[in-house]
Amino acid sequence: MNFESLNTMCGWERQKAMFLIQIAEQIGMNIDGYGQIGVNNNSGYTYLWLEDYSFTLCMPINCDLKKTDVSALWTNPEDGEEIEFDLKPNTDLDDLEKWANDLYKQIED
Repeated sequence: MNFESLNTMCGWERQKAMFLIQIAEQIGMNIDGYGQIGVNNNSGYTYLWLEDYSFTLCMPINCDLKKTDVSALWTNPEDGEEIEFDLKPNTDLDDLEKWANDLYKQIED
């Protein structure tokens, strides 16, 4: 994963980025593959995108550093529509992969 963008983030953004990495590992994601961590210039969300997963983890500008502040974001490859899934204390990787796979199935029907 590309960590270079951590050098350009302000302190709060960097804290959220590190928290996203921690959450990703806690839920069972492998962060060793190709990916990026950064801040979306339009929304201000801090995000963690990994090529091996069909969703992106993100956090809004104003939040606490709690798992419930993290959302998974899925983008429809056909029209760009974005759908969020708010993580709960017991959310794991299987939950997120099932959610994303179900969304892909909906566009195939």
